[in-house]
Amino acid sequence: MTTETQVDGWAPSQAVIAAEQAVVGAAIQNRVNVEAAADVVRPQDFHIPAHRVVFGAAVELAESGKPVDPAAVLNAIAASGDLARIGANAGPALATLIEHACVGPAVPYHARLVKADSNRRALFEAGQRIQQLGSHAGYDDETDPDIARKILEDALSEVNDRPLMTAAELVGPTMDELADKSVEQAGIKTGYADLDDILPGLRPGQLIVVGARPGIGKTTIGLDIARHVGVRQGMPALFVSLEMSHTEVMHRLIAAESRVDLHRMQTKDLSDDDYVRMAKGVPRIAEGHLAIDDTPEASLSHIRSRMRGMARTAPARLVVVDYLQLMAGGKAENRQQQVAELSRGLKLIAREFEVPVMVLAQLNRGSEHRQDKRPQMSDLRESGAVEQDADVVLLLHREAAADPESKHAGTVEVIVAKQRQGRTGSVTLGWQGHYGRCVNHVQPWSPTSALERSA
Repeated sequence: MTTETQVDGWAPSQAVIAAEQAVVGAAIQNRVNVEAAADVVRPQDFHIPAHRVVFGAAVELAESGKPVDPAAVLNAIAASGDLARIGANAGPALATLIEHACVGPAVPYHARLVKADSNRRALFEAGQRIQQLGSHAGYDDETDPDIARKILEDALSEVNDRPLMTAAELVGPTMDELADKSVEQAGIKTGYADLDDILPGLRPGQLIVVGARPGIGKTTIGLDIARHVGVRQGMPALFVSLEMSHTEVMHRLIAAESRVDLHRMQTKDLSDDDYVRMAKGVPRIAEGHLAIDDTPEASLSHIRSRMRGMARTAPARLVVVDYLQLMAGGKAENRQQQVAELSRGLKLIAREFEVPVMVLAQLNRGSEHRQDKRPQMSDLRESGAVEQDADVVLLLHREAAADPESKHAGTVEVIVAKQRQGRTGSVTLGWQGHYGRCVNHVQPWSPTSALERSA
């Protein structure tokens, strides 16, 4: 039982082979050993194919509730037709494994050695595949870099497996977190006071969806929040713009931060007062930490690559993607399935990098057929999976978009339609479209509102 998996240029050390024998030899003797090992390694983690077969048989017996012993393992291998894979003398081969078996606490220790070698082998094989991808004559600069990233991400996903944590182990850190009232622990603020009263901050690992019909203001809201985090708060933030160029994004940033008319900026019809305002606003942007990626049809792997790049110097504290339906997806049977995969992928990015990911999304025309024109979660376009994956769903409604004469022309309503860890509701923001921004809404004075504020 010494035949090894053939990987060009790769060979395990004798210590790894000994660890494989120790783990498999222990696993075939009883259920306790196989379960202890299976918490760390899987059959495919073993380098020697015979070890994979034997360990796999022991795991299947344990999972089916059957007794685990050498005879039962041998019978299971024979029943599966894999007896030839462990050699002509299967019985003596199992006896040899038992001779090399470890016991008790040594089982997970040796299993971790096997797992570490498996992770290393996966990275080695990924490197070979990426090298072949970059050297073949048909290299495609549009698709092959994404394929290379996917190869590496798949390999790293094995390396980054998280250990199982018990509630007893987690309760202490959780209580410490609750006692820490710092801004970081409470989550990142949006900059909109009334919205921050409903949301307990944008938290690491969350997927926040901002949905609206075209022209309602989802880019304005998304860029406002990114600006608040990256410029006003000085935290590294990434704004992924699939619709606008970096020049257009910068025009919006400067207009919003300096309170300069966006139209005059775009037509270069700026007054002396505008330049005075920009002289105050532009340095704040320059000193901030907002990164802008305007790659058209950015994919999930592209965003991961950007995140890893930022992590080397200043890890992003917030990611805003504008917008979901413009993202490049993988192969799928239909667009609905593709959008579902993108939504799930963004949620996984939020979890993997422990950062809130805000994605802007178009709504379908459902709201246009309602009398009040107010959007609902069911209006999320192309996939109900978006609603399912999201931790928070914000829907935007602006009456002036349908009725310019509306008494609410200077406002936009943000509907908190879903929040896993909190309440729902709605808030009103001041709409300053000429500056390309929203602001905290100040209610006009009245005897009634004055009494309400003093109550």
